[in-house]
Amino acid sequence: MDFKLWRPDGDTRYTNYSWGLPGDGPSEISVQNGRVAESTNGPTIDLGGANLIPAFIDAHCHILPTGLDLQKLHLGNCTTHDEVLNAVREQHRELPEGAWLLAVHYDQTRYDGVHLHRDQLDAISSDRPILLRHVNGHASVANSATLHAAKVTDETPDPKGGTYVKDASGRLTGVLLERAHEFVTATAPSPTTEEMVDAILAAGEAMASYGVTCATDMMTGRYDLARELEAYRLAAERGCAIRTRPCIQWAELFGPRAKPADELIQALDGERCRVWGAKIFADGAIGSATAAVYEPYVSEGGTGQLIYAPEKLMQMVRTAHEAGWRIAIHAIGDRATDLVMDAYEALDEPTRHRIEHAMILSDAQIERMLRLGIHCTMQPEFLARFGHSYRHHLGPERASKLKRFRSVKDAGIPLSFNSDRPIVAGDPWLACMSASNRPEGYVQEENLTYAEALEAYTMMGAVANNDPAPLGVGQPAEFITWTR
Repeated sequence: MDFKLWRPDGDTRYTNYSWGLPGDGPSEISVQNGRVAESTNGPTIDLGGANLIPAFIDAHCHILPTGLDLQKLHLGNCTTHDEVLNAVREQHRELPEGAWLLAVHYDQTRYDGVHLHRDQLDAISSDRPILLRHVNGHASVANSATLHAAKVTDETPDPKGGTYVKDASGRLTGVLLERAHEFVTATAPSPTTEEMVDAILAAGEAMASYGVTCATDMMTGRYDLARELEAYRLAAERGCAIRTRPCIQWAELFGPRAKPADELIQALDGERCRVWGAKIFADGAIGSATAAVYEPYVSEGGTGQLIYAPEKLMQMVRTAHEAGWRIAIHAIGDRATDLVMDAYEALDEPTRHRIEHAMILSDAQIERMLRLGIHCTMQPEFLARFGHSYRHHLGPERASKLKRFRSVKDAGIPLSFNSDRPIVAGDPWLACMSASNRPEGYVQEENLTYAEALEAYTMMGAVANNDPAPLGVGQPAEFITWTR
């Protein structure tokens, strides 16, 4: 896609373009001092009939982790166990003594569907902690040194909402699911505040290269909430290429170790950086067979994992709601989606809130979502990147019906598109192509038009973020022109 991101800071009028979204858009755009104006006396730029849309808004991603992952070993191009092990072995040789070896985009469904074992990683090093994070962010594989650092043994009980996978003899395999993955991962050295700032700035540049100018970090508080919010504040002051909307993990706001955050939040810029709300995880992911589903997985049986018992989830939602927070809940499986809607339905005003992913939906669930008036976010790029994994775990028939874009939109449910990067590259153009021309293996009846997909990644991203409509008078002048 040949496109240009425009961010004019002077006084200019832009004419002769085709509005790329459904309906009628402005016939010209006047800019004064970097903001959309009613009119301007500045020069006119003829855009030569190019298509024009607002800049992309990625209302569900992970900004800080995106920047930090740029420093880690990337396994996304590996297609066999041996390729993974060779890449890890080479990285081990290059790292200084004592440093952790952290890798990302591990995906066992590319390697016969069988996870690596910790013994295979121990053969590379039993002294250096090695941790391979699954591409879906909900699982990992650790060697013995990592498990030792986390004080996890064969006798360690599974955490609620997670699993330390063991073999038939009761010995740890090194595979970590959900809360077990989170617990062990938290043992790795945390980045400093300055390293976080650098990561946010790097992520902003990477996202802007795709035409994204505003993004929501959906898991703020992973390391230390105070330092993370300070890093976002400093990144904004230092000219971050995107506006940021941190969304804070529920436990950091209301859990037993929560600390007051009002002063930290008030110190943020407001336009360049603003806290959106609170984030809750209801289940896992399809790629690790941990999304909570009704029909068992064809790959390994079972119906996934709920992160919280239904009554606990309902209590968490009510606590955040009554404290005035907007809530976004990760729910991929149909069983988890029903429980999230149960929790929202018990509130006096569910329309303030969002459901993230909703990958498996029945007609009845779509009708219920509409009745509740909650916003739904989806990630079309997943279809292009993870089809092999979905078919492996769900079978081709169930996988073909994932992400019912057309059904959700036609029902009248507010729908926005976003990336969930660094789970994927975060390419909005690929996402919109995947939503308007679903890849082979997915039912085509759920396609949107290309213009509708662009709208979901731009205008509806602002709706998801509770921000003003892009390109309105007084708003930042950020738009994209392209030719197809």
